[in-house]
Amino acid sequence: MDYTPFISNLEANAEKYGERTAYEAYREDHWEKISWTQFLEHISRMASAVLDLNLGEKDFVAVYSPNCPEWTEIDYGCMAAKAVTVAVHATCSQEAVRQIFTETLPKLTFVGNAELADLLFATVPKLEHVVIIEGEHPKCQKLADFLNVAIRSDWNSRVPDTKPEDLWTIVYTSGTTGEVRGAMLTHGNIVCQILRHRNRLPDITDQDRSFCMLPLSHIFERGWSAIQYAWGMTYYYCKPSPEIIRFLPYAAPSVICVVPRILEKIYMGINEKFATRSKAMRNLVNKCIDIGCQYQQTIIEGKTPGLWLKLRNKVADKLVFSKVRHVFGSRIKHLVVGSASLTTKVHEFFRACGIFINNGYGLTETTATISSTPLGRSVPGMVGLPMDGVEIRLGEGNEIQVKGDNVMLGYYNKPEATKDVFTEDGFFRTGDVGCFAENGYLCITDRIKDLIRTSTGKYVAPQYLESRLALSPLVEQAAIVGEGRSWVGALLVPNFNKLIEYAKQIGLSFTNKEDLAVCPEIISFVKKNIDELLGDVAKHERIQRIALLTHPFTIQSGELTPTLKLRRKVISEHYRDFIAAMDAFEASRPLEPAVQSSAG
Repeated sequence: MDYTPFISNLEANAEKYGERTAYEAYREDHWEKISWTQFLEHISRMASAVLDLNLGEKDFVAVYSPNCPEWTEIDYGCMAAKAVTVAVHATCSQEAVRQIFTETLPKLTFVGNAELADLLFATVPKLEHVVIIEGEHPKCQKLADFLNVAIRSDWNSRVPDTKPEDLWTIVYTSGTTGEVRGAMLTHGNIVCQILRHRNRLPDITDQDRSFCMLPLSHIFERGWSAIQYAWGMTYYYCKPSPEIIRFLPYAAPSVICVVPRILEKIYMGINEKFATRSKAMRNLVNKCIDIGCQYQQTIIEGKTPGLWLKLRNKVADKLVFSKVRHVFGSRIKHLVVGSASLTTKVHEFFRACGIFINNGYGLTETTATISSTPLGRSVPGMVGLPMDGVEIRLGEGNEIQVKGDNVMLGYYNKPEATKDVFTEDGFFRTGDVGCFAENGYLCITDRIKDLIRTSTGKYVAPQYLESRLALSPLVEQAAIVGEGRSWVGALLVPNFNKLIEYAKQIGLSFTNKEDLAVCPEIISFVKKNIDELLGDVAKHERIQRIALLTHPFTIQSGELTPTLKLRRKVISEHYRDFIAAMDAFEASRPLEPAVQSSAG
């Protein structure tokens, strides 16, 4: 690998692009533009302030904040000073926050706002130096005051001495079990990812734009942000919000990193809009989607679409596809999808609309990407080809195992856990089950620990069923259960707006959503819907029992990871009474569980 320190790359870009916009941030109802010159000045001032505290090589600096441009500037300023950033998810449980700070003992902490500062001090009373990014707090130094230093002439003198094996960051990951471990990632890890993505995204240039959608505290978005800055693109930041999608038309990004649930929500919203149109219009939309699927499949097969197909696709694009793309902004080219499986139906819909679905696969421990989809060759259910220089093999039980210079050094202060995840010949055990298709693409079938074995000896892949259930308009969230049982069940967080509509249609009397959750007519209605949705699955995979929950699975409750994966162990514990109640009923009878909050 040709290694050039990442900060040296940014310095070169600042000199090359000067007053061109490096990023825009949405603040107080307007977009603020920051040039490349200003961006480098912010980084250099951050590095100077860190060095003024006599911090530097191997000293830990924690960042506990929602997304904001300062998150990135802190990260890069620490890189320049050779300090080590410790990423703390803004939605971490207090227990996880306590563990992270107890293990790493950071000498400097950046906290996003007063609310997080209150949580931090309540959880970790003894902290050396805390700087608040937005607002103020009596126990914190304001960011502006922290940065009120002279830019040191020696701030970048350490950069040329940065080696690939030097520690860049510690990113804590809990996986799906709830166990918190800090993956140690190096400067070389991120540089190799920057270089390798160049071949996979040949159509992306410094004229393109990217939008910060996922948490920067997670390696998926953070790794991509480094890639796009290294390539001289323009980045767009705004505060995390359910309404974040409304900013996309202004930003008009070329590339967005997303998790499947975001696309599933957008897909369902678009379908609901189309459903309000006349039958003739709905038929036209469906016909357009069929044409788009045929057009894209022809290209994937290496063929040239005929003139008639081109003409029909052009008309379909004007009538339907262009309107779908406008949801993401007029320039969208890539939706980079990771973290979980995207259903075939959703994949084909957006692909038909002319958006390249770049399915990829990676973990925190591998600095994100292990495999990704070559341009124009997107296949539903597959996560592309291995990245150049990354060796992937299938071990015992078809576990995906990886070796390459993108793989972490190990888990911080956890030698036994580190030993457990590496084979004797140095491959990292991902814990994911997979296979290779005839075209060489990697397919993820499930997590080893997530596979459910029923009492009949049959194995059920819960993620597959959950991804299918996500397409039901009645289901917001789903968790499949049934380990060791003779049945397969589902804990469902329903769309209560839809249930209320149905209850009114059938004249059902109710006071609140708790009444609906235990109503036999409602349970039967939902069960019938998911039976129809999963009518094609194998007999042993069919969902026989359901429970309707009145509270969603959340990151704060520990039931979801920061990238919205289910923590099955936590969910099973929180809803053990529901699961026990499923045991008490015959498979053919509707379940009437006692109402229970998601906090268990």
